[in-house]
Amino acid sequence: MKEAIRWLWSNLGLLILSLALSLLIWATAVEQENPTVEQAFPAPIPVSMTYPPEGMIAYGQTDARVSVVLRAPQSVWSSLRAEDIRAVVDLNGLKPGTHYLPIQVQVNLKPSQVRRVEPATLLVHLELVEQAEVPVRVRLEGNTPIGYVARPPETEALTATVRGPASLVAQVVEVRAVVSVEGRRADIDGEFDLRPYDAQGKEVPYITVTPSRIAVHVAVEQLSGFRDLAVTARLQGQVAPGYRISGITVDPPVVTVYGAPEIIAQIPGYLETELLNLDNTKENLEVRLPLKTPEGVSLLMPEPVVVVRVNVVPIEGSATFRRPVEIQGLTPGLTATIAPQEVEVILNGPLPVLEELRPEDVRVLVDLFGLAPGQYSLEPQIVVTPQGLTVAAVLPATVQVEISPPVTPTPGR
Repeated sequence: MKEAIRWLWSNLGLLILSLALSLLIWATAVEQENPTVEQAFPAPIPVSMTYPPEGMIAYGQTDARVSVVLRAPQSVWSSLRAEDIRAVVDLNGLKPGTHYLPIQVQVNLKPSQVRRVEPATLLVHLELVEQAEVPVRVRLEGNTPIGYVARPPETEALTATVRGPASLVAQVVEVRAVVSVEGRRADIDGEFDLRPYDAQGKEVPYITVTPSRIAVHVAVEQLSGFRDLAVTARLQGQVAPGYRISGITVDPPVVTVYGAPEIIAQIPGYLETELLNLDNTKENLEVRLPLKTPEGVSLLMPEPVVVVRVNVVPIEGSATFRRPVEIQGLTPGLTATIAPQEVEVILNGPLPVLEELRPEDVRVLVDLFGLAPGQYSLEPQIVVTPQGLTVAAVLPATVQVEISPPVTPTPGR
């Protein structure tokens, strides 16, 4: 026993060296198989804060994000997600004031090491929470069309509660809802956001408002002697045979007129344009036409002219052609038989194009390029020379093709 202990003691250094070499070899093998990588995580990490001390509120860089550089094996990087990384600022035990606080980063996946955080600190203001009642104001923005007036806004909410840092709550003199009346010809009814403002008319940040939205009604009235009238285009004639009108638009579709109230009241509710002749029209039209206005009535527009657009399209139809099947691409020396030799092709498209279509304008092709002897079921390709037609159906949809090898001559014949 003493000899064994003496041998162990005399060779202790060698044993330690052997163990260290073994660990080094093992670590080298692991590193080669799963190398350690140090790099920045590709996405910024949002910073969260712990709850502030009771009765206080935190504000400042509350929506900050940080860049995190990590050192971890490749196997960890391959499965690492943004939700595995948490950046936290601890507010426990702090007193009111301005603080530059360290950002603590924790990684759920191990082994990993946080090497760098940018920025490393976060600016946070801590203040006592305060709330107050302030008046509600509704502000109208924009302009109604000429001849209309927006009446004072109506709302049932007279005051609202603002809550936030004491120094900022003290700056709030009112909460305001902004309602746009730009271009409005009818009453406005809706809910609008409330925002806090100071005495200089600037919005105060980090303040919550209760309620956050209010219902507002704004009456928009037309002044006496003004009236809105629809515009209708007067058309005469017929478009070319085989064509139809798919739509008519007038720009502007409504115009405002003014004059003596008794004259305005007698207008039937619309104004007409001068006549637009459509005889034998085959294309879309865009024409500037004068408006016909009654005596004593004026238009609220630079010139009494509107733009009339008439969309003219061909009438759609269909036609059926029975056409022979043509082959192409057959290897020289081979022969092919087709069944059936003719198919029916049904085409859809503009009626004027279909009426001028000749049978020879429709070809039915079967491509045999590269096919060896044998039997095949193939879909024919339809080629139509005029543009604008579509193939609705081919009957039958496939043809049977038999490709035969060349006939070998019999010796002696």
